[in-house]
Amino acid sequence: MEHAKVISDGHFSALGMLITDASLSADEPALVECQDGLQWLHRHYLDIDALDGPQREQRGRILGLIDVVHWALRRLPSGLQLALQPGGHAARFLLAVARRQGLSNQQLAAELGTDETEISRVGRKLLSAGVVWRRKEWRQNSWDITPRGRHYLEASGLLPDSTSPEHPAAGHSEERSGDRSAEDAA
Repeated sequence: MEHAKVISDGHFSALGMLITDASLSADEPALVECQDGLQWLHRHYLDIDALDGPQREQRGRILGLIDVVHWALRRLPSGLQLALQPGGHAARFLLAVARRQGLSNQQLAAELGTDETEISRVGRKLLSAGVVWRRKEWRQNSWDITPRGRHYLEASGLLPDSTSPEHPAAGHSEERSGDRSAEDAA
């Protein structure tokens, strides 16, 4: 957009989608990057002495998006509010979802050795902290980790080292018995 003489409706639509997706997934780095870019664009319009009608409209739209990003950043849950015990249900829930996205309440309950009511309670807590998100697939919840959740696992040291043989890499949910694939052995 920095090289475009006129910012099209398509550019604004793409920005709106980016801001919405980043807000829903609590992706703070993406929101900060978007805010910086929008502020840079706004400064560009300050350097123009006499804005014509379309330029004034674009500047107004940019200011509106800056406001939306500002409030999206203000409403992000604080990463400091979440302090998971490594062996607790919440940490194990987050690790399970990090390993295999799209798990249902029933699958998580089986994996964690608890009931679906506990999974729902823990899931709501993690959802409000912005580290997971939930989508409905028919009548079942499907859980995914957000960029903030992955960052939390890495920063807190809860994410096992995926290069060590005793921990499967992210995305591998089941240990193979007996033989290992070339990918696992590498």
